[in-house]
Amino acid sequence: MASLSPKSTPLTQHQAAHLLRRTTFGPSRQQIDAFTGLSIEEALGELLQSPPSPLPPVRPGESASWLVDFDNPYSSSPQPILRFYLRRWWASQMIACDTILEKITLFWHSHFTVKDDKVSFSTLLYHQNELFRKYALGNFRQLTKKICTDTAMSYFLDNYANTAEQPNENLGRELLELYTIGKGAQVGPQDYTTYTDADIIEASKVLTGHVIGEISNNNLDAETGLLVTRIVPELHDTSDKQFSNRFQNTIIEGRSTKPGIIEELDEMLDMIFAQEAMARNIVRKLYRYFCYYKITDEIEQDIIAPLAQTFINEGFEVLPVLEQLLGSVHFYDEDDTLESNNIIGAIVKSPLDVSIGTARFFDFEIPDITTQTTNFYEVMEYVEGFASASGMQMFNPPGTAGWPAFHQAPNFQRNWISSSTMVNRYYFAKTVYLDGIELPNGTIRRVNPVTWVDDAANISDAFDPNVIVQEMTDYMFPAGADEARRNALKQYLVENLEDGYWTEAWAEYKGGGTDEVVSIRLKNLFAAILQSPEYQLG
Repeated sequence: MASLSPKSTPLTQHQAAHLLRRTTFGPSRQQIDAFTGLSIEEALGELLQSPPSPLPPVRPGESASWLVDFDNPYSSSPQPILRFYLRRWWASQMIACDTILEKITLFWHSHFTVKDDKVSFSTLLYHQNELFRKYALGNFRQLTKKICTDTAMSYFLDNYANTAEQPNENLGRELLELYTIGKGAQVGPQDYTTYTDADIIEASKVLTGHVIGEISNNNLDAETGLLVTRIVPELHDTSDKQFSNRFQNTIIEGRSTKPGIIEELDEMLDMIFAQEAMARNIVRKLYRYFCYYKITDEIEQDIIAPLAQTFINEGFEVLPVLEQLLGSVHFYDEDDTLESNNIIGAIVKSPLDVSIGTARFFDFEIPDITTQTTNFYEVMEYVEGFASASGMQMFNPPGTAGWPAFHQAPNFQRNWISSSTMVNRYYFAKTVYLDGIELPNGTIRRVNPVTWVDDAANISDAFDPNVIVQEMTDYMFPAGADEARRNALKQYLVENLEDGYWTEAWAEYKGGGTDEVVSIRLKNLFAAILQSPEYQLG
Protein backbone atom coordinates (compact mmCIF):
# COMPACT_ATOMS: atom_id res chain seq x y z
CA MET A 1 0.00 0.00 0.00
CA ALA A 2 1.39 3.39 -1.00
CA SER A 3 1.95 5.63 2.01
CA LEU A 4 3.01 9.18 2.82
CA SER A 5 3.96 8.17 6.35
CA PRO A 6 7.16 10.00 7.36
CA LYS A 7 10.40 8.08 7.00
CA SER A 8 11.66 7.46 10.53
CA THR A 9 14.99 5.73 9.93
CA PRO A 10 18.29 7.39 8.92
CA LEU A 11 19.20 7.54 5.25
CA THR A 12 21.23 4.64 3.92
CA GLN A 13 23.90 5.33 1.31
CA HIS A 14 21.61 4.36 -1.57
CA GLN A 15 18.71 6.37 -0.15
CA ALA A 16 20.93 9.42 0.31
CA ALA A 17 22.13 9.08 -3.29
CA HIS A 18 18.52 8.70 -4.48
CA LEU A 19 17.38 11.84 -2.67
CA LEU A 20 20.31 13.85 -4.02
CA ARG A 21 19.86 12.61 -7.60
CA ARG A 22 16.19 13.61 -7.60
CA THR A 23 16.61 17.01 -5.98
CA THR A 24 19.90 18.16 -7.53
CA PHE A 25 21.53 17.43 -10.88
CA GLY A 26 23.62 14.69 -9.33
CA PRO A 27 25.79 14.28 -6.22
CA SER A 28 29.48 13.61 -5.69
CA ARG A 29 30.56 10.75 -3.48
CA GLN A 30 31.42 13.24 -0.75
CA GLN A 31 27.87 14.65 -0.81
CA ILE A 32 26.38 11.17 -0.64
CA ASP A 33 28.62 10.29 2.30
CA ALA A 34 27.67 13.53 4.05
CA PHE A 35 23.95 12.70 3.77
CA THR A 36 24.30 9.02 4.70
CA GLY A 37 23.05 8.53 8.24
CA LEU A 38 21.14 11.81 8.40
CA SER A 39 17.53 11.86 9.53
CA ILE A 40 15.07 12.87 6.84
CA GLU A 41 14.48 16.16 8.67
CA GLU A 42 18.20 16.94 8.63
CA ALA A 43 18.57 16.00 4.97
CA LEU A 44 15.59 18.03 3.77
CA GLY A 45 16.70 20.93 5.92
CA GLU A 46 19.91 21.00 3.87
CA LEU A 47 18.29 20.48 0.47
CA LEU A 48 15.05 22.46 0.53
CA GLN A 49 16.65 25.88 0.56
CA SER A 50 16.69 28.79 -1.87
CA PRO A 51 20.12 30.44 -1.73
CA PRO A 52 20.54 33.98 -3.11
CA SER A 53 20.28 34.34 -6.88
CA PRO A 54 23.59 34.12 -8.74
CA LEU A 55 25.10 37.09 -10.51
CA PRO A 56 23.82 37.46 -14.11
CA PRO A 57 26.01 36.34 -17.02
CA VAL A 58 28.61 38.48 -18.75
CA ARG A 59 30.03 38.44 -22.27
CA PRO A 60 33.69 37.83 -23.07
CA GLY A 61 35.61 41.09 -22.80
CA GLU A 62 33.03 42.78 -20.58
CA SER A 63 32.95 43.07 -16.82
CA ALA A 64 29.22 43.84 -16.46
CA SER A 65 26.19 41.90 -17.63
CA TRP A 66 24.13 43.17 -20.55
CA LEU A 67 21.05 42.02 -18.64
CA VAL A 68 21.09 44.97 -16.27
CA ASP A 69 21.22 47.50 -19.11
CA PHE A 70 17.73 48.69 -20.08
CA ASP A 71 18.86 51.27 -22.61
CA ASN A 72 18.16 49.15 -25.66
CA PRO A 73 17.55 45.47 -24.82
CA TYR A 74 15.98 44.69 -28.19
CA SER A 75 18.90 45.62 -30.43
CA SER A 76 22.02 46.37 -28.40
CA SER A 77 23.60 42.96 -29.09
CA PRO A 78 23.21 39.97 -31.40
CA GLN A 79 20.44 38.13 -29.56
CA PRO A 80 21.20 34.55 -30.74
CA ILE A 81 24.69 34.80 -29.23
CA LEU A 82 23.33 36.22 -25.98
CA ARG A 83 20.83 33.37 -25.73
CA PHE A 84 23.68 30.88 -26.14
CA TYR A 85 25.51 32.61 -23.28
CA LEU A 86 22.36 32.56 -21.15
CA ARG A 87 21.89 28.81 -21.59
CA ARG A 88 25.51 28.09 -20.70
CA TRP A 89 25.34 30.39 -17.69
CA TRP A 90 22.25 28.55 -16.38
CA ALA A 91 23.94 25.18 -16.89
CA SER A 92 26.84 26.40 -14.76
CA GLN A 93 24.41 27.31 -11.97
CA MET A 94 23.10 23.74 -12.09
CA ILE A 95 26.64 22.46 -11.62
CA ALA A 96 27.31 24.78 -8.69
CA CYS A 97 24.01 24.34 -6.82
CA ASP A 98 23.90 21.82 -3.93
CA THR A 99 20.25 22.49 -3.01
CA ILE A 100 16.99 21.84 -4.84
CA LEU A 101 16.90 25.40 -6.22
CA GLU A 102 18.01 24.82 -9.81
CA LYS A 103 16.15 21.51 -10.15
CA ILE A 104 12.84 23.12 -9.15
CA THR A 105 13.64 26.17 -11.30
CA LEU A 106 13.89 23.80 -14.27
CA PHE A 107 10.53 22.30 -13.27
CA TRP A 108 8.84 25.71 -13.46
CA HIS A 109 10.65 26.44 -16.73
CA SER A 110 9.11 23.30 -18.22
CA HIS A 111 5.71 23.98 -16.64
CA PHE A 112 5.42 27.63 -17.71
CA THR A 113 7.09 27.01 -21.04
CA VAL A 114 8.40 29.66 -23.40
CA LYS A 115 10.54 29.14 -26.49
CA ASP A 116 13.48 31.41 -27.16
CA ASP A 117 13.14 31.05 -30.92
CA LYS A 118 9.95 33.11 -30.54
CA VAL A 119 10.66 35.29 -27.50
CA SER A 120 14.23 35.80 -28.79
CA PHE A 121 15.23 38.56 -26.34
CA SER A 122 17.70 37.37 -23.73
CA THR A 123 16.72 40.01 -21.18
CA LEU A 124 13.11 38.79 -21.11
CA LEU A 125 14.22 35.16 -20.79
CA TYR A 126 16.62 35.98 -17.97
CA HIS A 127 13.98 37.87 -16.01
CA GLN A 128 11.54 34.98 -16.29
CA ASN A 129 14.26 32.57 -15.16
CA GLU A 130 14.84 34.76 -12.13
CA LEU A 131 11.09 34.80 -11.46
CA PHE A 132 11.11 31.00 -11.25
CA ARG A 133 14.10 31.12 -8.94
CA LYS A 134 12.42 33.65 -6.61
CA TYR A 135 9.25 31.54 -6.32
CA ALA A 136 10.95 28.15 -6.63
CA LEU A 137 9.71 26.82 -3.28
CA GLY A 138 7.22 29.59 -2.61
CA ASN A 139 3.58 30.26 -3.35
CA PHE A 140 2.28 28.78 -6.59
CA ARG A 141 -0.70 31.12 -6.79
CA GLN A 142 1.56 34.15 -6.57
CA LEU A 143 3.88 32.69 -9.20
CA THR A 144 0.92 32.07 -11.51
CA LYS A 145 -0.21 35.67 -11.09
CA LYS A 146 3.29 36.91 -11.91
CA ILE A 147 3.40 34.69 -15.00
CA CYS A 148 0.23 36.35 -16.28
CA THR A 149 2.13 39.65 -16.40
CA ASP A 150 5.55 38.25 -17.30
CA THR A 151 7.04 39.81 -20.43
CA ALA A 152 8.53 36.59 -21.82
CA MET A 153 5.22 34.75 -21.41
CA SER A 154 3.29 37.66 -22.90
CA TYR A 155 5.63 37.65 -25.88
CA PHE A 156 5.49 33.86 -26.31
CA LEU A 157 1.68 33.56 -26.15
CA ASP A 158 0.93 36.92 -27.82
CA ASN A 159 -0.97 38.27 -24.85
CA TYR A 160 0.57 41.70 -25.49
CA ALA A 161 -1.78 41.78 -28.53
CA ASN A 162 -4.84 40.61 -26.56
CA THR A 163 -7.27 43.55 -26.56
CA ALA A 164 -10.98 44.10 -26.23
CA GLU A 165 -11.33 44.70 -29.98
CA GLN A 166 -8.86 42.00 -31.05
CA PRO A 167 -8.99 39.20 -28.46
CA ASN A 168 -6.28 36.55 -28.34
CA GLU A 169 -7.03 33.33 -26.45
CA ASN A 170 -3.52 31.86 -26.22
CA LEU A 171 -2.69 32.75 -22.62
CA GLY A 172 -6.25 32.17 -21.40
CA ARG A 173 -6.21 28.69 -22.93
CA GLU A 174 -2.82 27.67 -21.56
CA LEU A 175 -3.61 29.14 -18.15
CA LEU A 176 -6.46 26.63 -17.82
CA GLU A 177 -5.19 23.71 -19.89
CA LEU A 178 -1.54 23.59 -18.82
CA TYR A 179 -0.68 25.96 -16.01
CA THR A 180 -3.41 25.44 -13.41
CA ILE A 181 -6.47 23.19 -13.48
CA GLY A 182 -5.57 21.00 -16.44
CA LYS A 183 -7.68 19.62 -19.25
CA GLY A 184 -9.96 16.89 -18.00
CA ALA A 185 -11.68 14.22 -20.05
CA GLN A 186 -14.10 15.56 -22.65
CA VAL A 187 -17.67 14.94 -21.52
CA GLY A 188 -19.52 17.05 -24.05
CA PRO A 189 -19.08 19.53 -26.88
CA GLN A 190 -16.31 21.93 -25.82
CA ASP A 191 -16.60 20.65 -22.21
CA TYR A 192 -13.50 19.07 -20.61
CA THR A 193 -14.72 18.25 -17.10
CA THR A 194 -12.60 20.97 -15.49
CA TYR A 195 -13.49 23.86 -17.82
CA THR A 196 -15.23 24.65 -21.10
CA ASP A 197 -14.16 26.46 -24.25
CA ALA A 198 -16.43 29.30 -23.15
CA ASP A 199 -14.32 29.64 -20.00
CA ILE A 200 -11.22 30.11 -22.15
CA ILE A 201 -12.91 33.03 -23.89
CA GLU A 202 -13.87 34.64 -20.58
CA ALA A 203 -10.40 34.09 -19.09
CA SER A 204 -8.87 35.72 -22.14
CA LYS A 205 -11.08 38.78 -21.61
CA VAL A 206 -9.74 39.12 -18.07
CA LEU A 207 -6.21 39.09 -19.51
CA THR A 208 -6.75 41.90 -22.03
CA GLY A 209 -4.90 45.21 -21.85
CA HIS A 210 -1.46 43.94 -20.78
CA VAL A 211 1.07 45.21 -23.31
CA ILE A 212 4.83 45.17 -23.77
CA GLY A 213 6.03 48.70 -24.29
CA GLU A 214 9.51 50.17 -24.23
CA ILE A 215 11.43 48.17 -21.66
CA SER A 216 12.84 50.36 -18.91
CA ASN A 217 13.14 50.57 -15.16
CA ASN A 218 9.58 51.91 -15.18
CA ASN A 219 8.34 48.43 -16.10
CA LEU A 220 9.79 46.60 -13.11
CA ASP A 221 7.52 44.80 -10.67
CA ALA A 222 7.61 46.42 -7.24
CA GLU A 223 7.73 43.05 -5.46
CA THR A 224 10.30 41.20 -7.55
CA GLY A 225 12.26 43.94 -9.33
CA LEU A 226 11.71 42.03 -12.59
CA LEU A 227 10.24 43.08 -15.91
CA VAL A 228 6.44 43.05 -16.22
CA THR A 229 3.88 44.06 -18.81
CA ARG A 230 2.25 47.48 -18.75
CA ILE A 231 -1.51 47.86 -18.25
CA VAL A 232 -3.40 50.02 -20.74
CA PRO A 233 -7.01 50.34 -19.49
CA GLU A 234 -8.23 51.56 -22.90
CA LEU A 235 -7.35 48.14 -24.37
CA HIS A 236 -9.01 46.09 -21.63
CA ASP A 237 -12.37 44.37 -22.01
CA THR A 238 -14.50 46.07 -19.36
CA SER A 239 -17.52 43.78 -19.74
CA ASP A 240 -18.56 41.33 -17.00
CA LYS A 241 -17.03 37.85 -17.45
CA GLN A 242 -19.47 34.97 -17.09
CA PHE A 243 -17.88 31.57 -16.38
CA SER A 244 -19.53 28.17 -16.72
CA ASN A 245 -20.90 25.77 -14.13
CA ARG A 246 -17.39 24.24 -13.99
CA PHE A 247 -16.60 27.37 -11.98
CA GLN A 248 -19.96 27.61 -10.22
CA ASN A 249 -21.19 30.15 -12.83
CA THR A 250 -18.90 32.79 -11.34
CA ILE A 251 -19.25 36.33 -12.69
CA ILE A 252 -16.23 38.64 -12.57
CA GLU A 253 -17.27 42.27 -12.76
CA GLY A 254 -15.49 44.22 -15.47
CA ARG A 255 -13.29 47.14 -14.42
CA SER A 256 -11.71 50.05 -16.27
CA THR A 257 -8.81 51.15 -14.05
CA LYS A 258 -5.33 49.66 -13.59
CA PRO A 259 -6.03 48.50 -10.00
CA GLY A 260 -9.40 47.18 -11.14
CA ILE A 261 -7.84 45.13 -13.96
CA ILE A 262 -5.49 43.51 -11.43
CA GLU A 263 -8.50 42.84 -9.19
CA GLU A 264 -10.13 40.96 -12.09
CA LEU A 265 -7.02 38.81 -12.43
CA ASP A 266 -6.98 38.09 -8.70
CA GLU A 267 -10.65 37.11 -8.70
CA MET A 268 -10.16 34.79 -11.66
CA LEU A 269 -7.21 33.08 -9.97
CA ASP A 270 -9.20 32.72 -6.75
CA MET A 271 -11.95 31.07 -8.79
CA ILE A 272 -9.53 28.64 -10.46
CA PHE A 273 -7.61 27.83 -7.28
CA ALA A 274 -10.86 27.07 -5.45
CA GLN A 275 -11.22 23.92 -7.56
CA GLU A 276 -9.64 20.77 -6.09
CA ALA A 277 -8.72 19.63 -9.62
CA MET A 278 -6.21 22.48 -9.78
CA ALA A 279 -4.28 21.27 -6.75
CA ARG A 280 -4.31 17.68 -7.98
CA ASN A 281 -3.06 18.66 -11.41
CA ILE A 282 0.00 20.48 -10.04
CA VAL A 283 0.75 17.78 -7.48
CA ARG A 284 0.69 15.11 -10.19
CA LYS A 285 3.29 17.04 -12.14
CA LEU A 286 5.50 17.43 -9.07
CA TYR A 287 5.14 13.70 -8.35
CA ARG A 288 6.15 12.70 -11.88
CA TYR A 289 9.11 15.07 -11.86
CA PHE A 290 10.57 14.09 -8.50
CA CYS A 291 9.23 10.62 -7.81
CA TYR A 292 7.81 8.36 -10.55
CA TYR A 293 6.02 8.74 -13.85
CA LYS A 294 3.26 6.16 -13.37
CA ILE A 295 0.21 7.18 -11.32
CA THR A 296 -2.04 4.22 -10.58
CA ASP A 297 -5.42 4.39 -8.86
CA GLU A 298 -3.63 3.49 -5.63
CA ILE A 299 -1.12 6.32 -6.03
CA GLU A 300 -3.91 8.75 -6.91
CA GLN A 301 -5.81 7.84 -3.76
CA ASP A 302 -2.97 7.37 -1.26
CA ILE A 303 -0.39 9.88 -2.50
CA ILE A 304 -1.83 12.48 -4.87
CA ALA A 305 -5.06 13.19 -2.96
CA PRO A 306 -3.41 13.84 0.43
CA LEU A 307 -0.60 15.86 -1.17
CA ALA A 308 -3.22 17.98 -2.96
CA GLN A 309 -4.98 18.54 0.36
CA THR A 310 -1.69 19.66 1.89
CA PHE A 311 -1.24 22.03 -1.04
CA ILE A 312 -4.69 23.53 -0.42
CA ASN A 313 -4.34 23.67 3.37
CA GLU A 314 -0.99 25.44 3.10
CA GLY A 315 -2.35 28.14 0.79
CA PHE A 316 -0.62 26.66 -2.30
CA GLU A 317 2.87 26.83 -0.85
CA VAL A 318 5.15 24.39 -2.67
CA LEU A 319 7.60 23.68 0.14
CA PRO A 320 5.21 21.74 2.43
CA VAL A 321 4.19 19.47 -0.46
CA LEU A 322 7.80 18.62 -1.28
CA GLU A 323 8.64 18.10 2.39
CA GLN A 324 5.79 15.60 2.67
CA LEU A 325 6.62 13.75 -0.56
CA LEU A 326 10.41 13.65 -0.23
CA GLY A 327 10.17 12.76 3.45
CA SER A 328 7.76 9.86 2.97
CA VAL A 329 8.41 6.12 3.07
CA HIS A 330 6.91 5.98 -0.42
CA PHE A 331 9.71 8.08 -1.92
CA TYR A 332 12.26 5.55 -0.63
CA ASP A 333 10.37 2.39 -1.68
CA GLU A 334 9.75 1.50 1.96
CA ASP A 335 5.97 1.20 1.66
CA ASP A 336 5.97 -1.86 -0.63
CA THR A 337 7.39 -5.33 -0.78
CA LEU A 338 10.81 -5.77 -2.35
CA GLU A 339 9.26 -7.25 -5.49
CA SER A 340 7.26 -4.10 -6.20
CA ASN A 341 9.94 -1.46 -5.58
CA ASN A 342 9.73 1.03 -8.44
CA ILE A 343 10.97 4.43 -7.26
CA ILE A 344 14.73 4.25 -6.74
CA GLY A 345 16.57 4.05 -10.05
CA ALA A 346 13.32 3.90 -12.02
CA ILE A 347 13.53 7.16 -13.94
CA VAL A 348 15.58 7.72 -17.10
CA LYS A 349 17.91 10.64 -16.49
CA SER A 350 17.26 13.76 -18.50
CA PRO A 351 20.10 14.90 -20.77
CA LEU A 352 20.86 17.64 -18.25
CA ASP A 353 21.04 15.09 -15.44
CA VAL A 354 23.58 13.09 -17.47
CA SER A 355 25.68 16.07 -18.49
CA ILE A 356 25.54 18.14 -15.31
CA GLY A 357 25.55 15.08 -13.05
CA THR A 358 28.80 13.80 -14.56
CA ALA A 359 30.45 17.16 -14.03
CA ARG A 360 29.25 17.25 -10.43
CA PHE A 361 30.25 13.66 -9.62
CA PHE A 362 33.82 14.13 -10.82
CA ASP A 363 34.06 17.73 -9.58
CA PHE A 364 34.86 18.83 -13.12
CA GLU A 365 36.62 22.19 -13.02
CA ILE A 366 34.63 24.98 -14.68
CA PRO A 367 36.61 28.16 -15.48
CA ASP A 368 35.53 31.28 -13.61
CA ILE A 369 33.00 33.30 -15.61
CA THR A 370 34.42 36.68 -14.56
CA THR A 371 38.18 36.04 -14.79
CA GLN A 372 38.22 33.38 -17.54
CA THR A 373 35.09 34.28 -19.47
CA THR A 374 36.15 32.92 -22.86
CA ASN A 375 37.31 29.61 -21.35
CA PHE A 376 34.11 29.44 -19.29
CA TYR A 377 31.87 29.59 -22.36
CA GLU A 378 34.12 27.19 -24.26
CA VAL A 379 33.74 24.52 -21.57
CA MET A 380 30.03 25.15 -21.01
CA GLU A 381 29.40 24.92 -24.75
CA TYR A 382 30.15 21.20 -24.47
CA VAL A 383 28.40 20.61 -21.14
CA GLU A 384 25.20 22.40 -22.15
CA GLY A 385 25.54 21.46 -25.81
CA PHE A 386 25.11 17.76 -25.07
CA ALA A 387 21.70 18.41 -23.54
CA SER A 388 20.70 20.53 -26.53
CA ALA A 389 21.83 17.84 -28.98
CA SER A 390 19.89 15.24 -26.99
CA GLY A 391 16.57 17.07 -27.18
CA MET A 392 16.79 19.30 -24.11
CA GLN A 393 17.78 22.78 -25.15
CA MET A 394 17.08 25.15 -22.29
CA PHE A 395 14.71 28.03 -23.05
CA ASN A 396 13.48 26.05 -26.07
CA PRO A 397 11.30 23.04 -25.16
CA PRO A 398 9.61 21.43 -28.17
CA GLY A 399 6.08 22.66 -27.39
CA THR A 400 3.90 24.76 -25.11
CA ALA A 401 3.55 21.86 -22.66
CA GLY A 402 7.29 21.57 -22.13
CA TRP A 403 9.40 18.46 -22.68
CA PRO A 404 7.30 15.34 -23.40
CA ALA A 405 9.27 13.34 -20.81
CA PHE A 406 7.63 15.40 -18.06
CA HIS A 407 4.02 15.23 -19.25
CA GLN A 408 3.31 12.97 -22.22
CA ALA A 409 1.59 9.63 -21.52
CA PRO A 410 2.24 6.76 -21.71
CA ASN A 411 6.04 6.90 -22.06
CA PHE A 412 6.87 10.03 -20.04
CA GLN A 413 10.61 9.94 -19.15
CA ARG A 414 11.27 7.17 -21.67
CA ASN A 415 10.83 9.88 -24.28
CA TRP A 416 14.41 10.90 -23.53
CA ILE A 417 15.61 7.76 -25.26
CA SER A 418 15.73 7.33 -29.04
CA SER A 419 18.15 5.76 -31.49
CA SER A 420 19.90 9.10 -32.02
CA THR A 421 19.97 10.33 -28.41
CA MET A 422 21.21 6.96 -27.14
CA VAL A 423 24.41 7.36 -29.15
CA ASN A 424 24.90 10.82 -27.65
CA ARG A 425 24.38 9.50 -24.14
CA TYR A 426 26.88 6.67 -24.52
CA TYR A 427 29.65 8.75 -26.01
CA PHE A 428 29.17 12.20 -24.55
CA ALA A 429 30.66 11.64 -21.11
CA LYS A 430 33.73 9.86 -22.46
CA THR A 431 34.32 12.44 -25.17
CA VAL A 432 33.92 15.50 -22.95
CA TYR A 433 35.09 14.41 -19.52
CA LEU A 434 37.76 11.82 -20.35
CA ASP A 435 39.07 12.89 -23.77
CA GLY A 436 38.71 16.50 -22.66
CA ILE A 437 37.86 19.95 -23.96
CA GLU A 438 40.55 21.97 -25.70
CA LEU A 439 40.59 25.57 -24.53
CA PRO A 440 41.56 28.52 -26.75
CA ASN A 441 45.07 28.57 -25.24
CA GLY A 442 45.64 24.94 -26.28
CA THR A 443 45.31 23.36 -22.83
CA ILE A 444 42.94 20.43 -22.26
CA ARG A 445 40.29 20.46 -19.52
CA ARG A 446 39.45 16.84 -18.59
CA VAL A 447 38.84 14.43 -15.73
CA ASN A 448 42.04 12.62 -14.74
CA PRO A 449 40.98 9.10 -13.63
CA VAL A 450 44.30 8.44 -11.91
CA THR A 451 44.12 11.61 -9.82
CA TRP A 452 40.48 10.96 -9.01
CA VAL A 453 41.03 7.37 -7.87
CA ASP A 454 44.13 8.40 -5.92
CA ASP A 455 41.98 10.62 -3.70
CA ALA A 456 40.85 8.64 -0.63
CA ALA A 457 37.68 10.75 -0.52
CA ASN A 458 36.68 9.05 -3.80
CA ILE A 459 38.13 5.53 -3.48
CA SER A 460 39.03 4.15 -0.07
CA ASP A 461 41.64 1.63 -1.29
CA ALA A 462 43.01 2.22 -4.79
CA PHE A 463 45.33 -0.81 -4.51
CA ASP A 464 42.34 -3.18 -4.64
CA PRO A 465 40.52 -3.42 -8.03
CA ASN A 466 37.46 -4.87 -6.30
CA VAL A 467 37.16 -1.81 -4.08
CA ILE A 468 37.51 0.56 -7.05
CA VAL A 469 34.75 -1.16 -9.02
CA GLN A 470 32.44 -1.70 -6.05
CA GLU A 471 32.67 1.86 -4.78
CA MET A 472 32.26 3.41 -8.23
CA THR A 473 29.17 1.30 -9.00
CA ASP A 474 27.75 1.80 -5.50
CA TYR A 475 27.89 5.56 -5.93
CA MET A 476 27.22 5.87 -9.69
CA PHE A 477 24.52 3.21 -10.21
CA PRO A 478 21.20 3.75 -8.37
CA ALA A 479 20.97 0.10 -7.32
CA GLY A 480 24.69 -0.69 -7.29
CA ALA A 481 25.88 -3.79 -9.17
CA ASP A 482 25.85 -7.51 -8.40
CA GLU A 483 29.01 -9.61 -8.26
CA ALA A 484 28.82 -10.75 -11.89
CA ARG A 485 28.46 -7.17 -13.12
CA ARG A 486 31.33 -5.99 -10.94
CA ASN A 487 33.57 -8.80 -12.14
CA ALA A 488 32.80 -7.91 -15.75
CA LEU A 489 33.78 -4.29 -15.12
CA LYS A 490 36.87 -5.33 -13.19
CA GLN A 491 38.26 -6.85 -16.38
CA TYR A 492 39.06 -3.35 -17.57
CA LEU A 493 41.61 -3.21 -14.75
CA VAL A 494 43.00 -6.75 -14.68
CA GLU A 495 42.06 -8.26 -18.07
CA ASN A 496 41.60 -11.88 -16.95
CA LEU A 497 44.66 -11.69 -14.72
CA GLU A 498 44.82 -12.00 -10.96
CA ASP A 499 43.84 -9.02 -8.84
CA GLY A 500 47.49 -8.74 -7.90
CA TYR A 501 48.23 -7.46 -11.41
CA TRP A 502 46.40 -4.23 -10.66
CA THR A 503 47.83 -3.99 -7.15
CA GLU A 504 51.37 -4.26 -8.51
CA ALA A 505 50.69 -1.74 -11.29
CA TRP A 506 49.26 0.75 -8.81
CA ALA A 507 52.13 0.17 -6.38
CA GLU A 508 54.61 0.85 -9.17
CA TYR A 509 52.86 4.13 -10.00
CA LYS A 510 52.72 5.17 -6.34
CA GLY A 511 56.39 4.29 -5.97
CA GLY A 512 57.40 6.89 -8.54
CA GLY A 513 56.80 5.09 -11.81
CA THR A 514 54.78 6.43 -14.72
CA ASP A 515 50.99 6.31 -14.71
CA GLU A 516 50.81 4.93 -18.27
CA VAL A 517 49.42 1.48 -17.40
CA VAL A 518 47.01 2.53 -14.66
CA SER A 519 45.85 5.55 -16.66
CA ILE A 520 44.84 3.51 -19.70
CA ARG A 521 43.03 0.89 -17.63
CA LEU A 522 41.21 3.40 -15.45
CA LYS A 523 40.15 5.44 -18.44
CA ASN A 524 38.64 2.32 -20.01
CA LEU A 525 36.85 1.46 -16.76
CA PHE A 526 35.48 4.99 -16.41
CA ALA A 527 34.29 4.96 -20.02
CA ALA A 528 32.54 1.61 -19.52
CA ILE A 529 30.72 2.86 -16.43
CA LEU A 530 29.73 6.18 -18.01
CA GLN A 531 28.43 4.37 -21.09
CA SER A 532 26.53 1.71 -19.13
CA PRO A 533 22.74 1.41 -19.11
CA GLU A 534 22.72 1.65 -15.31
CA TYR A 535 24.30 5.11 -15.44
CA GLN A 536 21.39 6.36 -17.55
CA LEU A 537 18.99 5.80 -14.65
CA GLY A 538 18.40 8.01 -11.64
